[in-house]
Amino acid sequence: MRLSYSSSTLFNGCKRKFYYKKRDYTMDSDSNQDTTALRVGSCFHQIQEDCLHSRGAFTPEIAKKAFSDNQIEDISQQQMILAMSQKYWDLHEKQKLIIICCEIEIGDSNVIGYVDAVMADQTSGHWYIVDLKTAGRLNSSLLSKLSRDVQLNLYSFYASQIAGIHGLDMSKFAGTRYRVTTKCSIKKQAKESVHEFRDRCYGKVESYDIFIPVEDLIPKETHEGILKLRDEGIKLLRMPEEDVPQNMSYCENYFKPCEWFSRCYGHNFTDGAKSLTLTDSINATRVVQPKDDLL
Repeated sequence: MRLSYSSSTLFNGCKRKFYYKKRDYTMDSDSNQDTTALRVGSCFHQIQEDCLHSRGAFTPEIAKKAFSDNQIEDISQQQMILAMSQKYWDLHEKQKLIIICCEIEIGDSNVIGYVDAVMADQTSGHWYIVDLKTAGRLNSSLLSKLSRDVQLNLYSFYASQIAGIHGLDMSKFAGTRYRVTTKCSIKKQAKESVHEFRDRCYGKVESYDIFIPVEDLIPKETHEGILKLRDEGIKLLRMPEEDVPQNMSYCENYFKPCEWFSRCYGHNFTDGAKSLTLTDSINATRVVQPKDDLL
């Protein structure tokens, strides 16, 4: 089993969910919940990858394909993503970094990962592993924790692998860059043109770059921790289902219920809600009807 950063996060979050995912259990029929936030992030990533983070290489066809691939049909979301891209290019151009590669696979027989980008400074020759994120806002507490970020440290462990593939000087590896581009939730007004709305989004979003020097990172310790989790994960997958630990506080993560909710509760997420009586605070009107077999 090759463990990824996301799988290690899942293992630490809920071992039972990790078990169901890795053993390919059938997901609940109502598991396709709203994934808008994830699709917006994926669309933004795809645009940057396809134009190599360059405003000059961007074309309407790149955006059209990204919108289609990620099922972004709402015009407000489309224009917001384009505004996010404009703001991101503002940042990228000011830093004058060149793209060495995008979406590169790293790892070995035990670990797998995908680095969003590798960038270099033409003047100094220093190069960086870069991770792209989208978020509703920049979390200020993030700044003090990034030197211990598992993903950044794990990818840094494979810096020599990246250097070998792309002919980079390992002594010039300077660290990681964590780039966050924020989103907004405004909607296009009826009398507003598409361009006017995009300009308004542009004023609401921002793009940040946070540099973590190589001397502040702990890649070796992080890699050792991931290997330990991998060994624990292999043992876990050999257990009977009933012996695998549950974390009931992890049943709703990233604003959507677990895809295997019914395995732990005996009913899926949607049916569980229907089994209860819900009333509002004004008219005491029954909003959700109980199941017939509970009447």
